[in-house]
Amino acid sequence: MIPNDRRKFIEVVIGFAELKGKQLSAPALELYWRTLQHWQLGDFLDAAEQLVRTSEFMPTPKDFEDLRKAARPTSGEAWILACETARDWRELRPSVSSGDPFVDRVVRAVGGYRAIAMYNSEKLHFLEKRFAEHFEVMQEAGDTREALPDLMLGLTGPVASGPRRLLGGG
Repeated sequence: MIPNDRRKFIEVVIGFAELKGKQLSAPALELYWRTLQHWQLGDFLDAAEQLVRTSEFMPTPKDFEDLRKAARPTSGEAWILACETARDWRELRPSVSSGDPFVDRVVRAVGGYRAIAMYNSEKLHFLEKRFAEHFEVMQEAGDTREALPDLMLGLTGPVASGPRRLLGGG
C-alpha cells in the first residue's frame, strides 16, 4: 500500500474492531499499518472481506498472512509436480525443471530429480515424507528471509540449495 491508502486501511481495521466489539488504540492501529502496509490495497480489502465472513474474533495481521499463505501450493501439490518432472529426468537429464524454482530447490535438498526417478516405487512414500519436511522448513525460512532481509546481512557462506559432494572428485 502507499501512504494515500492509509486512510482506507484504517477505516477497514476500525470497522473490523467495531464489528467484533473491540476498540483499538492509535499504537495498535499503527502496528496494524506497519505490519500489513506491504500488501496491495485490493488484496488487503479482499482478505478483509473473507475474514469478516469467517473470523469469530478480531483478526490479527497473522490472520491476513495466513490467508496469503493458504493460496500457495501445499507440499503434497508440490510433490505431485516433482514426481511428474522426475518422469522427464531420463530424457532431459540435467536440464529438467518443474518450472517452479522453489520446488526445484526442495527436490535438490532430497537428492534431485534423479533420486526421485530412480527411487524404489514401493518406498517412494519415505522420500515424499522427506520432501514434505524440507518443503515446510525451507518455505518458513524463505518467508522469514523475505520479511527480514537485514537478518541475512553479515552472514557469510552460501544458503543451502541441495546436496553436494563433500570430498573431492567430479
